Amino acid sequence: MNKITLTALIGLILTGCGGGGGDDSTAPEPPIEIKPLAVQGTINAVNVPANTIEVNGYSYDVASIAYGKDTQYSIKDLQKNMMVAVSTSSKAGALVQLEPTMVGMVTHIDSANSTFVINGATLTFSLEQNIEVGDWVMVSSLPQATETGLGYKVLSVVKFEHEGIVGQYEVEGRLSSLNENNKTFKLGAATQVRYTDNIIEDNATLQNGQWVEVKGQMIGDTFDASEVDVETYDASDNDNEIEGVVTWVSNDKSQFELNARGRFMVTSSTYFEDGTKANLNIGVVVEVTAVNGIAQEIEFENDFDGDFGDTWREFEKKGILANITATSFTVNGFKIEIDSQTIIDDNQKLVDLDGSRVEVEGVIIGTRYVAREIDRD
Repeated sequence: MNKITLTALIGLILTGCGGGGGDDSTAPEPPIEIKPLAVQGTINAVNVPANTIEVNGYSYDVASIAYGKDTQYSIKDLQKNMMVAVSTSSKAGALVQLEPTMVGMVTHIDSANSTFVINGATLTFSLEQNIEVGDWVMVSSLPQATETGLGYKVLSVVKFEHEGIVGQYEVEGRLSSLNENNKTFKLGAATQVRYTDNIIEDNATLQNGQWVEVKGQMIGDTFDASEVDVETYDASDNDNEIEGVVTWVSNDKSQFELNARGRFMVTSSTYFEDGTKANLNIGVVVEVTAVNGIAQEIEFENDFDGDFGDTWREFEKKGILANITATSFTVNGFKIEIDSQTIIDDNQKLVDLDGSRVEVEGVIIGTRYVAREIDRD
């Protein structure tokens, strides 16, 4: 999968966490409009006769379309709202990589409730009439908080009959309920995954809270993994524009989390388009251009209280930290979990704060309270 990543938060102590969008006389100037070399987002439009697609507001002449390393497709296979990664590194035109959240067979359809089942997950979406149980589909989505955990806001479901897709299974999601003894974990709100250590890409260490891509086979109700790849945002890809949903924002709006996958810093030079820093809230959909983990431009894509805003909830707790385990702690007796996205003030270890008065910011995922920032109060 074509990873688009931006990390670079460690060690950055930044001042002046103001915003743009015309809040004051020192607001940054709009950046010069240059088509990014790479974008990740949903297809806005497909023009088959012209052989072009529009992604994040930019039009691209398509040179090739692929899923994975070997499977090639035609522009006729593309549809609006499919998630793709586009690179313009080739002189022949844009290289388009399909980036679905799930690939698999539809095993159940409930038309009355507009739900269907794929890879062990029940998703809400009104399927086209030509999609039936047993069909192979690609699902594109963004993260969405649900009562049972971090789920999926489905953007599109596309039926495929190519040999390159039939028989393949893929699922992405937030890793939780990791059991290293049984070699199992859960993705999203429902998909149970079984794995072995030797199939984890780059010898990564699995942790709760990571966003991972898994390929393999569905065996009964369990996804039997043949490949596990941890997905992050990496500073090595600096000329990228990424579309996604804000899944956490610090109280002072100096940093935020995108797609439950990674963080960006907000500084006084960050420019805001179609909104202001005040609109940077959990649940809004944005396009982010960043360099070294610092957001250069944030463009708002919805009306600030759309389909995502009512499902995400945040919390703040102050009190004495105690009862530390490998996955949780308490504040004045209230249980709070930690995961791979939890950051502790001054890069301290959690044990260093045992018995101290702390301030905790976090998100509510299902019935669980998960820390995002822990600061000594």
